[in-house]
Amino acid sequence: MRGPTGVTMTMATNWLITGAGGQFGSVLLAQLVSAGYDARGWVSPRGPKPRAGRCEAVDLCDAASGLALLDSTRPRVIVHAAAVTSVQAAYDDPGAARRTNVDATKRLAEWAAGHDARLIYISTDMVFDGSAAPYDESAATCPVSRYGRSKADAEEAVRAIGGDALIVRLPLLYGLPAVDRPTTFVGQLAALREGRALRLFTDEFRTPIELGDAARAVIEAAASTATGVLHVAGPQRLSRYEMIEIAARALAIERPNLTPISRTEAGGPEPRPADLSLLCRRFELLFGRAPGRPMAETMRQIVKSE
Repeated sequence: MRGPTGVTMTMATNWLITGAGGQFGSVLLAQLVSAGYDARGWVSPRGPKPRAGRCEAVDLCDAASGLALLDSTRPRVIVHAAAVTSVQAAYDDPGAARRTNVDATKRLAEWAAGHDARLIYISTDMVFDGSAAPYDESAATCPVSRYGRSKADAEEAVRAIGGDALIVRLPLLYGLPAVDRPTTFVGQLAALREGRALRLFTDEFRTPIELGDAARAVIEAAASTATGVLHVAGPQRLSRYEMIEIAARALAIERPNLTPISRTEAGGPEPRPADLSLLCRRFELLFGRAPGRPMAETMRQIVKSE
């Protein structure tokens, strides 16, 4: 399959996954390697390495070393998943978040555009304020957090630079990462099994997608001619409370120790968006299917694979 700038997708196509030490990047790299693709990852020098795939430790804020590595490896497809993803961390140090989320993204986009490489920029549903859901790809961004603003600014930079670039917005992710690092969801599964109490929002909604489903959808999108913006999300609008209820049923836990709470009880210096549900009509039109499966189905798979 040939992209707009002439990138031909074959098993020998050289893929680069930034953020390969994160939950999404690790699963994406594992899927590519398992399928036989020529893929490598970049990981933070301070973070873990994924369980599958070749990786280099790269500081995204070190422009010279990053560009030198790009010049030496010449990736044909770059999936840029690395970011400061913690809302609190982005609030506490907005300069660091901007250097990673915006400045590094600009450099990757410029390199890709200048070398006829395809760029898939992984963005977030948090570029919206949660007041007008569900959102499709044409909705104007309106973030309410410093993290969301950094991702929206990076999206704008990718658009301005142009080239063979696709912005993929992901929602809340759940599942089993292919890297040894703690995640909120894995911790919640452990709490369910141990009968520990979980306090969960009932009035904050997302369209969560399982990690493997998200990775498969991004690979499919990368191999297409799509540019612009694409939403890759699950088919259900769920609160965090509803998500863990579904997980508890999959684990055959009849009386999970769950306490419903309101997002207004969370506190914090920034507002929490009420509803960040995404519509995936463009993905469905392009590929003839929904990008994600219902959570009850994916949870059965997760339980079997543990």
